[in-house]
Amino acid sequence: MHQPAEFRDVKRHGRKFSDAFFSLSVLANHEAHARLGLSVATRIFGTAVARNRIKRLARESFRLNQHSLPPVDVTVSAREAARSAKPVELRSSLDEHWKSITKKW
Repeated sequence: MHQPAEFRDVKRHGRKFSDAFFSLSVLANHEAHARLGLSVATRIFGTAVARNRIKRLARESFRLNQHSLPPVDVTVSAREAARSAKPVELRSSLDEHWKSITKKW
C-alpha cells in the first residue's frame, strides 16, 4: 500500500491484532493477493537505521507468509518494545500474527 487514504481506511475499518511488539490492522481488499503497509514512528525508533531494520524484518516475514494469507490489506505498526527485542522474537511475533489472520479470515 502506498496512499495515505489506503492506510487510513485499514486503520479505521480494519480488524485489530496486537501484542507487545506490533499492532496490526487488517481489512479485506479487492485484489487477488495480500498487501502490506508499514508504519514505524520516528519518535519511537529514532534513527533511520533502527526504523529500516524493523521494516526489513516485517517485509521479509510478510514475503515468506503472503502465499498463505487471504486477500487483505495489512498495516503493521511497531511498538516501543520492538526496539529492544531480538530479531528472533520479532519474527516469531509476526508469524503468530500471520497465523491469526489466516485463521480468522
